[in-house]
Amino acid sequence: MYQFILNMWVFGNLSEQQVNSYVAKKFITQEQAEQILATPQEQII
Repeated sequence: MYQFILNMWVFGNLSEQQVNSYVAKKFITQEQAEQILATPQEQII
């Protein structure tokens, strides 16, 4: 699940709130969420 959520984040398909909601659902850990949120998102022109 981590890789899928990371990819969705990078391509701008998830908000910070949505990423954090996956922690509450136990799909990813808090540490993984922090890593995802620290990853830059793609800038679509």
